[in-house]
Amino acid sequence: MKITTIADALKCAAKINAGKACSASEMRATIKLLDTALKTARRTARTTKQALARSDNMVTRLMAKIGL
Repeated sequence: MKITTIADALKCAAKINAGKACSASEMRATIKLLDTALKTARRTARTTKQALARSDNMVTRLMAKIGL
């Protein structure tokens, strides 16, 4: 089985968790894919948090301008 998607990686991880065999290449591909997914998720969360902070600052400045 070739690991190309996160769903494939999670299937392999479930097999390992159930105590079933998974080839070394499948495990390696699973680890690499999940590591990449984790890094992407962290980067996206950081970017979203920064965008929220910018929006909050913009709203705060706008409210200060209108005197609220």
